Amino acid sequence: LLCAAGCDNKMPTSDVQSEIIVSADETSEPSFPVNCCGARLEKAVEKAVCLSPAAAEIVFELGFWDNIVGVSVYCDYPEGLAAKKVGSAENPDIDAIIALKPDAVFTLSPLSERDTYALNEANIAVLEAKPPVDMEGYSALYREIATAFYGKEKAVGEKGDLKAVQIAASARSELEKAAKTVSLESFVYVTEKLTIAGGGTFEGAVLSLSGKNLCTESGYVSTENLPEEAPKYIIASDALTTEKINSNSVLYSYVYSGAEVKFVSSAYFERPSARTAKIFEQINSDSE
Repeated sequence: LLCAAGCDNKMPTSDVQSEIIVSADETSEPSFPVNCCGARLEKAVEKAVCLSPAAAEIVFELGFWDNIVGVSVYCDYPEGLAAKKVGSAENPDIDAIIALKPDAVFTLSPLSERDTYALNEANIAVLEAKPPVDMEGYSALYREIATAFYGKEKAVGEKGDLKAVQIAASARSELEKAAKTVSLESFVYVTEKLTIAGGGTFEGAVLSLSGKNLCTESGYVSTENLPEEAPKYIIASDALTTEKINSNSVLYSYVYSGAEVKFVSSAYFERPSARTAKIFEQINSDSE
């Protein structure tokens, strides 16, 4: 495996459970070529740039932390990762990325056509993974990213090394296990934009592991579309405040009716990875 410039071969600091993280298997021959995240890969990715924090965290969990040579300016985990900051998906430093000579750039947000063209011209594959909106998509995200390193057969588990499948299953299992420590009964989730996460949203899917989402509409909707029935809990992005919640007439009516407000880090939803399970730790901690 190739190591990022300045890498001292020490594992970055991590609070993800150890069973999630594995070492890449160098004894098995990956199965290529493959179609991965909208691009064709002729060989396994050896040097990667991650323009989405979720991609960096999942690559780390898959055991390929020393293959990461560049990351988004928003990537702050795992601590101690030796990789150059190269902008973001919205504003990538294309020259810096090309200078690193990666095999691929991972992103969960689409790059502009101009940036994609420039990277492709430099023989760098742009791998745009699909952000999950449900639990199946959460597992699929792991398998899709793993395909770039393991090849199709080893990533999706048709035969051979099932490590990637096991990692995806383990991450989902830990999330579902964490959800069982909380009983939300009924809830609504409020984003930092004061919209409500309904069906077809990752926030709704994750929190529904612990209770019933009273927002039955699809996507992110206005509070005006909420039912009169008050939920047991209002789960809100930590970018909001109690004053902001109370400034909304619908949410205030819920609070007045007895709904309990709990703030959680929206970053754990925005970065679907093993750390998403910490949402439930925050809810439990807030209860103590």
